[in-house]
Amino acid sequence: MPTEPIVVLYCVDDAYVAQAAISLASLLDNAPGDRFEVIVAAFQRDPALSQAIFAPMLEARPNCVLRFVDLDDGLFGNLPVTRNFSRSIYIRLILQRFVEPHYRRLLYLDADTIACRNVAPLWQADLGDATLAAVADPFHQDPVQIGFTQDEPYFNSGVLLIDMQRWRARDCERRVFDILARRGHELTWMDQDALNMALRGEVRFLDPQWNWQPRCADVPAAFLGLDEIAYERRRAAPGIVHYTTSLKPWNAAYRVHYSALFFTAARASRIPAQRLPTPPRPRGVDQHLLQLKTRLRWRVPGVFRTMRKLFRPSAAAAMYRAGPSSH
Repeated sequence: MPTEPIVVLYCVDDAYVAQAAISLASLLDNAPGDRFEVIVAAFQRDPALSQAIFAPMLEARPNCVLRFVDLDDGLFGNLPVTRNFSRSIYIRLILQRFVEPHYRRLLYLDADTIACRNVAPLWQADLGDATLAAVADPFHQDPVQIGFTQDEPYFNSGVLLIDMQRWRARDCERRVFDILARRGHELTWMDQDALNMALRGEVRFLDPQWNWQPRCADVPAAFLGLDEIAYERRRAAPGIVHYTTSLKPWNAAYRVHYSALFFTAARASRIPAQRLPTPPRPRGVDQHLLQLKTRLRWRVPGVFRTMRKLFRPSAAAAMYRAGPSSH
């Protein structure tokens, strides 16, 4: 058990307050013997809403101290946003402004994550000389756009273990914002691309179980740089599930692997039922066919991959290529 508290950061706006609370509940429930100090940094936070959601959840979990940080609405006004990515994606880039200097390291989590096991081994990971540790994103398909080689590892920024002393000493905030100022409007994944570019060569890559995207359940083991036994173990019981893409359990549960884990965590959270997302049910023939397809992908992935190779060979070639050994 860690002797120091596990320090966690979520960055949200009101659209993701409930999801962040559910994620935090899953984190605490999988580590009841550990202490947590959690920061929720937010734009335009509704104090009444956050109180209604977080207070009953934390009442049953005394191993957590929570602090809210409310940010100036004028921040990041010159940086690009999209329909799926609000200004809140940039909050973590200024974490040194509100994270106390005595914290040695910090675990950043996207709000659309669910912990499936104790994160203490992740928290205790050896970073060596790295500024941060993260999981390679096998689905990022255009590294050349940001100046990387085709096989150069690129991390998904939804789960980051950050050495705060090195982050400050290496002036990471300035370096990332310099890239965003010069190229932000041409970068597909904005903040994530800028983080990868700025911290190139300063990242320790983690086991994929710590940022397991639902799509990972559909690809061959070699695509993730794993052998079959290691892959099946992680597929069945990942450490942290990260619901990437615009399809989420709360808007397309019937199309998203591991949606049941999200709603199980939601029900166990003690957040009032009226504040919880509800699982959408498929409507019409098309959505029921998508549900059937998702079940096929989960239960007989080999059959699905064969069908994809037959009917969508170019997509299969990209999706099922073997990832670099560093993944």
